[in-house]
Amino acid sequence: MNLPPTNHHGWPWESSIERKAPLHASDLPRITVVTPSYNQGDFLEQTIRSVLLQDYPNLQYIVVDGGSTDQSHAILDKYNEHLSVVIREPDEGQSDAIAKGLALADGEFFNWINSDDLLMPGTLWELASRCRPKVDLYTFSVEVFGDDVKSYLMHNHNLSATAMLRADRYSFSQPGLWFRTKYIQDCGGIDRNLNYGFDWDLLVRYLADNPNVHYSTSVGARFRLHAESKTVVEFAKQDEAANRFLQESERIRDKLEASLGTSLANASRLGRLRVPWNDWLVEKLDDRDSSPVVAASTIGWRAIKQPHVTFTWRTAGTILRLLSRYVRPKSSIGQRNTPRH
Repeated sequence: MNLPPTNHHGWPWESSIERKAPLHASDLPRITVVTPSYNQGDFLEQTIRSVLLQDYPNLQYIVVDGGSTDQSHAILDKYNEHLSVVIREPDEGQSDAIAKGLALADGEFFNWINSDDLLMPGTLWELASRCRPKVDLYTFSVEVFGDDVKSYLMHNHNLSATAMLRADRYSFSQPGLWFRTKYIQDCGGIDRNLNYGFDWDLLVRYLADNPNVHYSTSVGARFRLHAESKTVVEFAKQDEAANRFLQESERIRDKLEASLGTSLANASRLGRLRVPWNDWLVEKLDDRDSSPVVAASTIGWRAIKQPHVTFTWRTAGTILRLLSRYVRPKSSIGQRNTPRH
């Protein structure tokens, strides 16, 4: 392994993984990791090292660079001998780059780690040793971090095609999801026509046929928020209509409702009605100037008018949180949790 740049310490510049007992690569499941990248030279080396320093002997690591014009090429040259495949050519965006990597994947397990994110030490070893044959999707928690962000954990929770389509209470963070490669290919793979919600689209299609999920208590990855990340750029827009994640979500539902079975298509139609309701509940929780009792009463009154949409655990939880804010001393009220999917 190449030495890290000077004045860099800790993970992923230095390995903190306890070496496992010597094993031949053929004794371990093959794992494919793809890193799509474009002009992410400020972060790319950290990402590459976080994968290579897993010290996992049966790793296929594919980096797909979309024609970067920054220092990315020098970094790829530096680590070229340690990478299984390096593709350097223009592409149509992140989903296209990941699809190129998936087409070459020969691992039993698959995930992509974006060029501004990191794997945590030991992630691949845990996946290899603890994922049982009946598990279709192995999930880790993910730490969200950034220069101007107080780090917090996102836990993958209640993942099923029905829950996601119905807009029930669930959460997912893609860097913590490990798929079985064959099942991804069988459900149609990455949709190259999508650029913002392709992970949500893939996960719904995947879980529709492969519903068995394992939730690890370990933190498997770090998701970086920075000024140029798509998540930050799109959700910082004042006009929600300009948010390309939200724009694409309608297209995805159109596609899924036409291709999935009747039950899941109906779940999606219900989800279309629930999404604005859920957004309104968040607005009520955010409003610290209004009376929580009045807000809770308003929610309850509106919920009665459309019960098949609004009588949910999320609605009940919102009302309870508002009422607890009313009865508890103001000093005991913590900050609002970051909204999840």
